[in-house]
Amino acid sequence: MTSRHHRQGLAIGLAHAMLADRAHPGGSTAAALVARACFCLACEGEPPRWLVGLAKAVDQRWKRFGQIDTLDSLAQFLAERVDWEGADLDDDEDDTGPADPLAAPATAGLQNDRPPAAWRVRHWLLRPAQTAQPTMGLPEIERPDLPTEEAWAAWLGLDPQRLRWLTHPSQHWREDHDRPHRRIAPHYRHVLLPKRSGGLRLLEVPRPDLREAQRHLLDGWLARIPTHEAAHGFVRGRNVHSFAQQHTGQACVLRFDLQDFFPSLGAARIRAFWRAWGYPEPVAQMLTRLCTTSTPASVRERLRDASPVDTMTTMALKRLARPHLPQGAPTSPTLANLCAFGLDLRLDGLARRFGAVYARYADDLVFSGPQRLYQEARALQAWVWAIAADEGFALNAAKQRQMRAHQQQRITGLVVNERPNLPREDYDRLRAALHRASHSGPADPATRARLQGQVAWACQSLAPTRVAKLQAMLARLDA
Repeated sequence: MTSRHHRQGLAIGLAHAMLADRAHPGGSTAAALVARACFCLACEGEPPRWLVGLAKAVDQRWKRFGQIDTLDSLAQFLAERVDWEGADLDDDEDDTGPADPLAAPATAGLQNDRPPAAWRVRHWLLRPAQTAQPTMGLPEIERPDLPTEEAWAAWLGLDPQRLRWLTHPSQHWREDHDRPHRRIAPHYRHVLLPKRSGGLRLLEVPRPDLREAQRHLLDGWLARIPTHEAAHGFVRGRNVHSFAQQHTGQACVLRFDLQDFFPSLGAARIRAFWRAWGYPEPVAQMLTRLCTTSTPASVRERLRDASPVDTMTTMALKRLARPHLPQGAPTSPTLANLCAFGLDLRLDGLARRFGAVYARYADDLVFSGPQRLYQEARALQAWVWAIAADEGFALNAAKQRQMRAHQQQRITGLVVNERPNLPREDYDRLRAALHRASHSGPADPATRARLQGQVAWACQSLAPTRVAKLQAMLARLDA
């Protein structure tokens, strides 16, 4: 019997050979695949029948689906196509048809008639890494043509050894309490902030050198990739107020919330994003590890202990334990918006079907429309749940809201019944904070900066008279 390691090694060697030079003119034909595979196996003379069958199967696969294979997917395909102790599993050959120029003659030597189990990889065809064409349908924008980790290190302004340390695979290894030395030092600082609803909010903040690399990746390329028009969070030129403006003056507003938005975007989806842009598998793996992290067990236990009953589910903790987009990294919001493009596209089409308007701000999904949308809310809800699940997301039932015109329609902290407006209780709370600061002596720089930011944000959604009052109170702090 052929050992599993032998089958795997032979499949990987043949996959390397078939992928080499496939982008050259004629490099993906069956004859070219057979020639490279024969060189890989040091097969002289006529090729064995099982190898010819493999080349035909790969040729047909690429003609049908395009050259979509990675090294792993092609090696798996080859391993499944071969009867390792006997003949090729391809039953599509017609023995009554015309002679195949690639087929081995009946008088071929016994040496080349050996089954796959008797062959060994003699030559590894390893070509320099190259970026491929992006997947069809992606926007035509200039991307960094960097096929190796060393090229990315130079582009990010890092030493190659430093980049390897920041993206070391041990960051994603399963935790082993008996051997803690297996993991290198964590690259993230974990901040736990109290939430109004109870429990703690987790921020995973990258260390300075990793944050600088992520910021360079964001500004140098990711920020240039367009997001869907319905996405308003973390998009240049759009904000909370542009999001709220989409739903102003509507008779019915429906709000949904994506559960664990950032943790639900795992490493597999981020790696698929990089692969879709044509980067080789090693580069895609490196960029994925650069932008994802796993939450340590001690932090997960702290979140579980501090959360109210049923708010921190087992599935949420499992998402944090796996590699995911960290909330706190510069690249996470943009990558999340890009990975949610399919969700936005389908929900926008769904809203048009119901005569409604759709927009998303991070994990907040909002539909608004005429009065009849309220009668159709149950059907719309079922569709939203189904589409979100199909796109790999889950909705939080506890945060779902239906708001009609006679109620306060509040989304992302703003009231949108007539126009985007700050709620009265928030306005009164800000006035009280300014009043206390003005009567407690000179405000320290941190307090003054915080109040200035709050006033600047509030003034974007207030009537001119209230804006004047807040600015006058803020000016007295500097007097």
